[in-house]
Amino acid sequence: MIKRILPFITGSLLLFLSATAQPNKKASGFFQKGIEFKNQNKLPEAMTAFKNAIALKKNYDSAYAELGYLFVKFGMYDSAIINFKKALTLNPNLLETHLAFADIYRNYKPNLDSAIMCFMNACKIDSLNKVTLYQIAWCYNSKQVYEKAIYYAVKALDLDNTYRPAYSELAHAYHLSKKYAEGLEQFKKNIAISPVDLAYLYSGLIYTELNQKEDALKMYESLEKLNPKMAASLKKKIDAMK
Repeated sequence: MIKRILPFITGSLLLFLSATAQPNKKASGFFQKGIEFKNQNKLPEAMTAFKNAIALKKNYDSAYAELGYLFVKFGMYDSAIINFKKALTLNPNLLETHLAFADIYRNYKPNLDSAIMCFMNACKIDSLNKVTLYQIAWCYNSKQVYEKAIYYAVKALDLDNTYRPAYSELAHAYHLSKKYAEGLEQFKKNIAISPVDLAYLYSGLIYTELNQKEDALKMYESLEKLNPKMAASLKKKIDAMK
């Protein structure tokens, strides 16, 4: 009896697997077609293809993500958010989706706390992304939480001592929090790693804030060798000192 049942079970299982595989295969075909349409800038056609892929495979994380990217292009941010949430619920390791999600909250539907959360989730996947760390610093500066802005800007510079956007966020935070001594110490460390024009510029500007003209002039002299145009702007600030 068992010998008769086993072939039946095996055959039924194969039929089930075959039936399951067919929709998944068709879904993958629609997804690939969607990517082709997207690369050809045929965005409505791409959107239809991704929707067809999802109709055949309800847990198609990448298709939800691609739909989200298209909704961003069309300026349909609420729809993008819905699809990003679905994609990340199915697969929390979609780095690009976390970043695109964060970008919506930073630039299009401003919510800095949500943007920071999305960027933090991206950092869990790739902790060595200087751009993400800079973005977090930018968000904290916008929230006027300068201590955290400094922390993440420094982390970005630890990865790339020449990364200019991080210097801007760092200088902004030091200036508005009036942490001048801390700023000078940090820029000194950066200069020791490699001579970066912005580190000299911002150090010189701090010295002008502190009314330390002689030290500001030293920064100017070093900066002039690296970036004469930038040095000229610092010199104007120094000459305006009493």
